Amino acid sequence: MKKLFLFFLPLLLLADAHIFVLHRVGDNRYPSTNISVKLLEKDLKYLKTHNYKIVSLSTLVKRIKNHQNIDKYVVFTIDDTFKSFYKNGLPLFKKYKAPFTLFVYVQSAEEHFGDYMTWKQIKNASKYGELGIHSWAHPHLAMLSNKEIIDDTKKAIYYFKKHMGYVPNMYAYPYGEYNKRVKFIIKKFFKIICNQNIGAIDLNTPVDDLDRIAITGDVNIIKKLKLKRLHIKNFIIKRDKNVIAKISGKLNFSTRWIDIYITKLGWKWVKVNNKKFTYKPHFKLKKYRNRIVIRYNNRIISKLILKEE
Repeated sequence: MKKLFLFFLPLLLLADAHIFVLHRVGDNRYPSTNISVKLLEKDLKYLKTHNYKIVSLSTLVKRIKNHQNIDKYVVFTIDDTFKSFYKNGLPLFKKYKAPFTLFVYVQSAEEHFGDYMTWKQIKNASKYGELGIHSWAHPHLAMLSNKEIIDDTKKAIYYFKKHMGYVPNMYAYPYGEYNKRVKFIIKKFFKIICNQNIGAIDLNTPVDDLDRIAITGDVNIIKKLKLKRLHIKNFIIKRDKNVIAKISGKLNFSTRWIDIYITKLGWKWVKVNNKKFTYKPHFKLKKYRNRIVIRYNNRIISKLILKEE
């Protein structure tokens, strides 16, 4: 029996789940953050008919912690609590009996912002999914001081608890933006934290740094489901202030080349020797938000790099 377990464990470690993030549903005013009702239903129907398991984020995290199989597990997270989700998205999740995780932009509910769900609607939605926190004021956290980050977080927790009666253990960064300083602070309040770096989830994924794939416009979910998590040992992104000086690491498989992408620089083929690679772009960041993506076939890992002001 022991031999069978040792044989099966590597198969589990190779299994990948996927976390998707939605914002608006059926709201054509904002195409960059919107998915049509028709496409969302098409995606949910595809997942159900092809034996994918749509689960809540907490369910996936529990399976990761218990080292249980997560192959073909899918999570839908929804950021910002827009009314369009309540009106157009929630009926579909109810129809397909698909749980979800809704991250609440707390100030929008507390101060009755017009385009956002009310506390009453949030409570009703929570009957069919689960809730996490998406900050109080939806700020760019990395632009705040430590005290401002803490104050925003505590305020979000206070009002969430006031209306919902408990404090959730899940958080999603506003705009998907964070750095080491922000992460260090947010980890003091929440155990499960979501970013918005494209990638897949496996049993080695830290639950306080969960990648999510944005579903907007005409994104093909079938292609996204093929993505696997790329593992890199000794992964280093060396910066000299706002210059990306070096990207290096070691793969867990043999190949001659990998693709590396940097925002505004584009894709470059980088040679691999004995599973190790070193790329020295010496590239000065041109935007506040930047992506570094490393890809080999369907294996991918991405990191968000914020320009220092």
